[in-house]
Amino acid sequence: MSISRRKIGSIKDARFKQFFLSVAATSVLSALPAYAQQNEAVEQVSKEKKSGIGAMMETIQVTARKREESLQDAPLSLTAFSGDGLEARGIENISEVGGVTPNLTYQNNPSAGGSSSVATVYIRGVGQRDFLGTIDNGVGFYIDGVYIARTVGATVDLLDVDRVEVLRGPQGTLFGRNNVGGAIALYSKKPTDSFEGYVDATVGTDSLAKLKVSLNGAISDDLYGNFSALSATQDGYVKRPAGGDLGDDDKLAFRSGLLWEASDDVEVNLTLDYSTEDENGPAFQLTDSGTTVDGSFAAFYDNVLQGASCAFPEGITSTDPICYNNQYVSEGENLGTAPTYSKTDAWGANLRVTWDINDNLQLKSITAYRDLDAEFAKDSDGSPLKVVHFYDTFESSQFSQELQLSGTTSEDNFKWIVGLYYFDEEGNNRNILDFAIANFDSDNDFTTTSTALFAQGTYNISENLELTLGLRYTDEEKTFDPVQVVLSSNIGFAPGTPILPVGLNKQDAQETTPLVNLAYKASDEWMLYTTYSEGFRSGGFVQRIFPPLTEVPSFGPEFVESYEIGFKYDSSEIPFTVNGAVFQMDYTDIQVRTQNPGFIGFFEANVGNAEISGFELESKLSFADAWFIESAVGYTDARYTQIDVEAPLSAVVNTDSKFDHVPEWSASVSLARDFELENGGLVTARISGNYQTEYFNNPENTAGIVTPELTLWDFTLLWRSADDTYGVDLGMKNITDEQYIAAGYEANVGVTEVIRDRGRQWYASFRYSFY
Repeated sequence: MSISRRKIGSIKDARFKQFFLSVAATSVLSALPAYAQQNEAVEQVSKEKKSGIGAMMETIQVTARKREESLQDAPLSLTAFSGDGLEARGIENISEVGGVTPNLTYQNNPSAGGSSSVATVYIRGVGQRDFLGTIDNGVGFYIDGVYIARTVGATVDLLDVDRVEVLRGPQGTLFGRNNVGGAIALYSKKPTDSFEGYVDATVGTDSLAKLKVSLNGAISDDLYGNFSALSATQDGYVKRPAGGDLGDDDKLAFRSGLLWEASDDVEVNLTLDYSTEDENGPAFQLTDSGTTVDGSFAAFYDNVLQGASCAFPEGITSTDPICYNNQYVSEGENLGTAPTYSKTDAWGANLRVTWDINDNLQLKSITAYRDLDAEFAKDSDGSPLKVVHFYDTFESSQFSQELQLSGTTSEDNFKWIVGLYYFDEEGNNRNILDFAIANFDSDNDFTTTSTALFAQGTYNISENLELTLGLRYTDEEKTFDPVQVVLSSNIGFAPGTPILPVGLNKQDAQETTPLVNLAYKASDEWMLYTTYSEGFRSGGFVQRIFPPLTEVPSFGPEFVESYEIGFKYDSSEIPFTVNGAVFQMDYTDIQVRTQNPGFIGFFEANVGNAEISGFELESKLSFADAWFIESAVGYTDARYTQIDVEAPLSAVVNTDSKFDHVPEWSASVSLARDFELENGGLVTARISGNYQTEYFNNPENTAGIVTPELTLWDFTLLWRSADDTYGVDLGMKNITDEQYIAAGYEANVGVTEVIRDRGRQWYASFRYSFY
């Protein structure tokens, strides 16, 4: 099997190389006349325009090192987009950033649950596939500097965003928690003293209706505020005869901010946000009932509970509606009749105080609280029968406090930061699991407390050479308090039988994670750098399991050591940048789910070691007065090198297995053109494509839920009036109407479900801005 897959991979590599070479050739050929012209007009346009090419080409200020600097001056593998740049690219949801960022998979994947908004995020092969409170993320998600602990509700619409930063590789020094793969940081726009706002209305495919409103201005001489709101609805696209088509959208979101200039030296920022979703559930479709799988629920249901006409082997193809088999597989439909819904409410408050003690010293405090309340249910068997049904309530509240003291020497040759970080989360996840074999109530309380000390300093060894050293000490404690009982059973367990022993379970972890970075400014245009960094993700507990156990299974931390060499090039002649990095990561005690013969549910465990290597290459070029091209390519080679699992557990992976949610190749290319109209208006046309090789949606590499090798094309056409008062955006996504598996789930009970992409979509947005 592995030989066959490698041959297939060679063919795919050849296809990809053709795609990439054509992109590279286009970039080079387009660049030649631009270099010859040294077009100063283009450079001036890119500096002044905030829409069109100027927005996509503009130099972005980032804070990946907890201080403001140009993207091109930050010596790390980092992709960043401004809010205006995202708008010019037609990107409105954080998950769409994955299509234009190499080695990033950002997927809406509810896994075993029924939530419509669960993020599965992987960077350089590291991520997390489940939303449970007993398992932490492999990629950190941050809003305005605050770590967001749970992936439920993390596929957010981009509302008045200042910028998005994607940091690749372990972020074990300056960022909050468990960033073994990287971090995604979203920053909202700060209030200003300028009175301005807009109203934006969008219509599109499947009755898409979206309304955005924004207002900004001064409240008094030293107090400024902004407010934005979003309403979005769209019909579902998987029919459900029982009612409520799946894959619909129905959400409201609000964000407001206050900025108080308390004095010349003190700035206070308060941000409040609230979002609510009330939807029918994700667009799951049944693709295999698992009738022929040994020990599956279908086999038990047909042979034991129904018997006679449904028993093996005749029951496999029986059309009797009381038999559970593939007669309930229906393209574009879900024939389930049990309740299916997804409701999520989340809100947060973030207080940031910045005190410039003097010209060389600054103290910053970030205090935040977030609350999440979600309910979701899924008829996982996709039939009118009761074979596999899930019901969840998920509640979580988190408090965090961070203090940062940063400074620079008077000679400006040493910049440093030291800090304290505290994080406290408590939550509850209750599952009502109604299966063919049993019905049980799983009520689980969980807490996480994390305390950290960190320090990082950058010293200019010479005018062109700088050394950065960082260190973070983290102390984490987790608890898990399950109350899980059998409600009813068809296999001999009395009602009230405990599934896991009642009582508080604790786990501690203390780790120190360093960073060493050396950056060399070879010229005004070239920078070279190399980085060694470490990261860890703390362990946790196994939550979903049956039959009963006498002790709660747990797993320990995993660790990543990363080596990276990169470069950045920023032309001083024309708007042209190229950034690249090569990396190697040693992954030890990797957390992957395993199986225990005779048990339903998966056991998360430390299964062994892995190596991950690859590269990223990104470029942007503005040329020939009004043209713009950008391209990116990423390669990830992720391999298990050692599998070591103690009995009675058995690993679902081996050294020939592929990592899940990790395409080997990813690439994107776009070509844009600005057209300046006689009346001073601006039209920007952009066509973009993104490519990826196939990837598996679970560690077992199940063939039926593979996201295939894929190339998607999008088109946008933007018009802005001369004074930027009026705007129209027209767009089409997935122009070629590719029908593909976007996400998939296979329980070890045999049932297989997939979420297919909605297909080709069009939209039209109309904006009125006022100043």
